[in-house]
Amino acid sequence: MPVDKPDYNRRALNHYTFWPGFSLLVIGITLGLTYHEGLAGILACIMSWIHINFGWLEVSLGIIIVMFTVGVAFSPIGNIRLGGKDAKPEFSFWQWFALSLCGCIGIGILFWAMGEPIYHMMQPPLSLHIKPGTKDAGVFAIAQTTLHWTIAQYCFYTICGVAIALVSYNRKAPLSVAAGMYAIFPAKWRSFLTPTVHAICLFSLCCAIATSMGAGLMQIGSGTGRIFDYTPGPATWGAAAAIIIPIYVLSSYSGLRKGMCYLSTGTTRAFLFFMGVVLFAGPTLFILGIGVESFGYFANNFFRNSTLLNTMQANDKWPMQWLVPYMEIFFIFAPLLGHFLARMGKGRTIRQFILVNIIPPTIFCHFWIATFGGTAVFYQWSGLTDVWAGIHEFGMESMVYIILSQFPFSKILMGLFVVTIIFSFATMTDSLVATLAIISTKGVQAGEEPPKRLKIIWGVVVGLIAYVLCVAGGIEPVRGLISLAGFPMMIFTFAMCVSLVKDGMYLLRQPDWLDKNNDNR
Repeated sequence: MPVDKPDYNRRALNHYTFWPGFSLLVIGITLGLTYHEGLAGILACIMSWIHINFGWLEVSLGIIIVMFTVGVAFSPIGNIRLGGKDAKPEFSFWQWFALSLCGCIGIGILFWAMGEPIYHMMQPPLSLHIKPGTKDAGVFAIAQTTLHWTIAQYCFYTICGVAIALVSYNRKAPLSVAAGMYAIFPAKWRSFLTPTVHAICLFSLCCAIATSMGAGLMQIGSGTGRIFDYTPGPATWGAAAAIIIPIYVLSSYSGLRKGMCYLSTGTTRAFLFFMGVVLFAGPTLFILGIGVESFGYFANNFFRNSTLLNTMQANDKWPMQWLVPYMEIFFIFAPLLGHFLARMGKGRTIRQFILVNIIPPTIFCHFWIATFGGTAVFYQWSGLTDVWAGIHEFGMESMVYIILSQFPFSKILMGLFVVTIIFSFATMTDSLVATLAIISTKGVQAGEEPPKRLKIIWGVVVGLIAYVLCVAGGIEPVRGLISLAGFPMMIFTFAMCVSLVKDGMYLLRQPDWLDKNNDNR
């Protein structure tokens, strides 16, 4: 079969996408740093208004997407093979799992999945009438953290990945977020639709990456501060950024099949190592027990706890602090991480693509949360360590080091964990920087890499923004911008679900599930 040569025009920079998105980013960050308190107040009011008036919509659409994803997997559309009936997979299942885990939520489970259970244990939703600090609160804490970091999140990312992969591999459309919505818009709209969608995506994703990376820089600083007994500051964060940026830039520069694949498999092994250390050197029986109980609670209360709002209990702030913001973050990342997952879909059926991207990461994350979160719950419940007070005194970024300080060879473990954080951040940022580079072009096709200079530009920009935010203390206003950006991304995600059904029904009628028409190019 002849191989198409790359069309260098479609790999060129799309100025109508890049400059509006980049300008929005610069304006948003500048306002956040210059008018920190004023902008924070305005955004807080806007976010509160969105949460009160549209929180129900975000939560309901979230649960609908979960059910829709399961329905697609077991529908006739699930039989379609991405790339056609004769397409062969490009990644092994182990590589696929490692890329999916580390590229999507690797850093999140290092940061939030450890500290979040303590928050839920000590401040559970008022509507559940759970007494803080009790066994019921501990089981709820592990189960709810599992709910936030597993099935729902991966359903968002995977269904968008299916929409993009289907139109890119089977209908020969560009590998882009906008292409995942082509089926519901007339072809004449594409010249306007594509740059508009991608400009919004660039802005949203950059804010999200920079905020996450900023939190990671502080977590690295907290770890090195505990190891070497000093107070971290701008110099520490700058040194961490100087190490992380070249790692993910070089990895992204080398492409998905080389650098990213090596980074993700190595990081996944590091995750397994630390999980084993904490499981067997920590309160083993307690971890196993609360892991089983919380899984049962999670399964029995999935729909109820996925829709917890403060109806008839306005003084309950928990839903607006946790569930609704999580939905907004899922919507922001869904089309973009879906774009990343789509690059690994060739040769797999849609059913395989959905199940493998959801079930193995869900199992792993539950074990991880039960191990680390369960250990934190044990220390708090038993009175051995006041983890709750430690978080308030030293911040969420100190959570893992509070736990590791109770283990033998704690300094060595902390040092190894800092290294793991660095590579975990590099892995996730690598995947998203590649996505930023791809959607900045005029239309890279599936199987092609974006221009390397764009990867370098976006990699450096994101890292510098994260560092500036850490130094200036401007992370909170940018997190407010993320919540605002979640609304249009929610619309994009819903549009991709509709488009997926139309594309799937069309391809079921085509020989070999391939569209011979080139109108989608």
